[in-house]
Amino acid sequence: MHPIPVRTMKFEVPAAGEFHPLYIAGNSVLSYNHTAFGLYVALLEPFAVKSFRRVLDRIRDDRLREEVDRFSRQEAQHYQRHIDFNRIVLAHGYPGLEQRLDRLRGDLEGFLGNASDRFCIGYVEGFESYTTQFALRMIESGLYDHKRTHPAFGALFKWHMLEEIEHRTVAFDLYQHLYGSYLDRVRMCWISQGHMLRFLDGCARLMSETDVARHGERCRISTRQRLQLATFPLGMRLHSMLPGYTPRRHHVPGSIAKLSEHFTQLAESVR
Repeated sequence: MHPIPVRTMKFEVPAAGEFHPLYIAGNSVLSYNHTAFGLYVALLEPFAVKSFRRVLDRIRDDRLREEVDRFSRQEAQHYQRHIDFNRIVLAHGYPGLEQRLDRLRGDLEGFLGNASDRFCIGYVEGFESYTTQFALRMIESGLYDHKRTHPAFGALFKWHMLEEIEHRTVAFDLYQHLYGSYLDRVRMCWISQGHMLRFLDGCARLMSETDVARHGERCRISTRQRLQLATFPLGMRLHSMLPGYTPRRHHVPGSIAKLSEHFTQLAESVR
């Protein structure tokens, strides 16, 4: 099997009436940031697929061309499955959330329409260089199997994080193949990651504030949690911008191979 398998997945989506916002380990900051991430990737990943498809005919390496194609197919599965779950979130009518999504949609459409392919590929690579590290941390933490994590949401994010690890080298290799500028890559990591993290933070705070009135104080993101949220990404951002960075140097534990096989067996189809 190819190391970047394209799985067609189906997950049991909870009914809107069953949804409680604290679905990751019963923790407010973890849950709201995963929800915000799910909203973000439902728009970011179509942008990534379109950006990569636009440069497919410029790839001179057959292996990389196939990996870019497989990356795009994995990402297409991700955003479709997140859209299914996002409907539950949006059905709860968070005031101002649709407007934030509209702004993000406008930003990404503006990049596709007005920015260079180099900018768009660099934006995606900046996102991937952060999320690979995030995915490794989240899977190793065991949060998705926590007794207070909703099984359906846990499975969705565990599968998504697994595939981020599986295709971790593709965006980096594509950027290096087409452009290869270290300083420009650092600039795009700064732009891309900052753009994403501001969106996640804004959405998390908005949803938390709304749900305090609905579900009580346990939905509040405390000052301490906000500080943790601000400092948590710093090490991963810095690492992604270091000279000599490559996603091939990440330590991938042996358990990832077992997890890959687990989701391959659950998939409706695999190619």
